[in-house]
Amino acid sequence: MFIRSGSAFLFAFIFAVPVFADTSSPEASVHAFYGWVLAHPSRGLPSANERAELAKTLSPEVMKLLKAASEMEAKCVRAAPKGEKPLIVEGDLFVGNYEGATEIAYGEPRREGDRVVVESDLMNVDKRFPKAHKNRTIAWKDSAELRQVGGRWYVDDVRFAENRSLVGNLNEYIDDAGRSCR
Repeated sequence: MFIRSGSAFLFAFIFAVPVFADTSSPEASVHAFYGWVLAHPSRGLPSANERAELAKTLSPEVMKLLKAASEMEAKCVRAAPKGEKPLIVEGDLFVGNYEGATEIAYGEPRREGDRVVVESDLMNVDKRFPKAHKNRTIAWKDSAELRQVGGRWYVDDVRFAENRSLVGNLNEYIDDAGRSCR
């Protein structure tokens, strides 16, 4: 009985950690961010409640972009002709794989000017496929860029493959939606 309740406590603690996000060091901040990402598989823009949680780990500038993208997405949904798919953000926004990530191995932080970059190995295991199937596992690298604001470290961007990034993707969506959704 103790082992079972101890396991439940440990599970609850692991997934509660991002709520109390320690951003006193770059490592703690990137761990809190990816802890949240792994616990909340994304399929588009985060809700208002999810943005409130992410504000503990994402920089104020990224939070403004998320809010602007959400507002633009709502405008696109309203503007879409009946029966047509609106221009919306799809897939996992926070990692470099549409389907999201299920595992992460953190790299060592390195300083780049006033920022700290943590390159990490991420993986998505799709359990619909049998072990050893070529489509079961996808692995890639993302680089979280952190910046200190008011003594706390925040994720200020995430760089993906092919010269893409979280901030770049958000700006591109906001610009595209601004032209398309009137």
